[in-house]
Amino acid sequence: MAGSLNLASQLGIVAILGRMGGEAIYVRSLYQPVSLIVLALSVGFAVCNQVAAAIAKGAGRPQDVMANAAGLARVWLGLGAALYLALTIAVPSLPGLLHVDAGLRDTFTSFLRWTSAAGLLILGQELCASSLRGYGYVRRATALVVCTASVRVALVAALGPGLGIAAVPVAEAIAAVTGLAMGLALLRRTELWHPRAVRIWRGQVLTDLRRIGVPIALSFLVISAYNVAVIAVLGAYGQNAVAAFTVVSALQNAVLLPAMALGTATAITINQRRGAGEWRRIRTSMRGGIEVTVMVYVVIAVLVSSLHDVLADLLGGDPGVAAEAGAYLGAVALTYAVQGPVLASLTVMEETGGGFRAIILNAIYFALIVAVGATTTSTADGFYTAVAYCNLIGVSVPLLATRHIRKIATREAAVAPVRPIAPGASSEA
Repeated sequence: MAGSLNLASQLGIVAILGRMGGEAIYVRSLYQPVSLIVLALSVGFAVCNQVAAAIAKGAGRPQDVMANAAGLARVWLGLGAALYLALTIAVPSLPGLLHVDAGLRDTFTSFLRWTSAAGLLILGQELCASSLRGYGYVRRATALVVCTASVRVALVAALGPGLGIAAVPVAEAIAAVTGLAMGLALLRRTELWHPRAVRIWRGQVLTDLRRIGVPIALSFLVISAYNVAVIAVLGAYGQNAVAAFTVVSALQNAVLLPAMALGTATAITINQRRGAGEWRRIRTSMRGGIEVTVMVYVVIAVLVSSLHDVLADLLGGDPGVAAEAGAYLGAVALTYAVQGPVLASLTVMEETGGGFRAIILNAIYFALIVAVGATTTSTADGFYTAVAYCNLIGVSVPLLATRHIRKIATREAAVAPVRPIAPGASSEA
């Protein structure tokens, strides 16, 4: 739910920026790789905190929740400072790397500095929400995410006409502070409120970050590197092509969200059956999950392909950006029928012990797109076609994921006897 709301807010901001003209969404497009780095860190920290809160719930130790969140916040302050310092050093070289138009270089560097600083503030709200969600206060956590997202979008819409693109970092900072204040207020109304616990350092924080946070963050960092490379390639084709990439990326994130949900649901079923010793049914679960995902994404692909111009006009705003976004969607929309099952399969691998293998597959896929697009095409349309063909190659990923699950079933069945199905239990997947 939280992921859906955050994606919805980003789509809203992209649509608002599209109405401000091509330059606003172009500058926001150039910031996208950096935003993914910030997102990689915040998601990694939030998931670690959510897991720790769930463990604290099971152990009946609510005081551990604030101690863990405070420990993560301390680590975040150090990493955030280091990240911002590295960004400050890199800023002078980025306009040339990303082929930023000369007249917009000062605007871009200013936007990059301020928006990055504002983005680093969001962790406070993320830690509050993940603490509540992990401990079982799902509705309160959802209310917190809804409030923060609403403030962010409303401020961009309200301040945009006066501040232009500068409304984005202002909205991000105010939303972050608002979310933190609301999060603390919600925590204070629960048994999780133990202010003295924030002074306690839990060494488990670093273990959780290494075990859980690092693989999650690496996945996002791979995507960030891909965005840098694509923007560098598309920069040769003009502002509209770069801006359209952000529009399509925002839409694509929303379109592929059900695949992540289906992959997670499949992984949960597989892990439950692993725990029950039902090795034979693991393969059935994997096959069933992929079959459902294929059926869902055939419909989604046809729908997006049929409406690609309408969606591009709605989100792009600027005619030039909308035209490029429409061309991109026209080329790749039907391949969502393959991308959905691919993403679901990667999600299953990540949640069944194959996380680093999934990262390797992602890295190969993204590198292939950039290599083919940069060396074999001379127009933006040619690049979009290259992306579509590379998406089709991903059809091999569900096969690899199925093989991964089959190996798990074979290996674990060899060291543990198959448990009989309880009388009256269904033998169907």
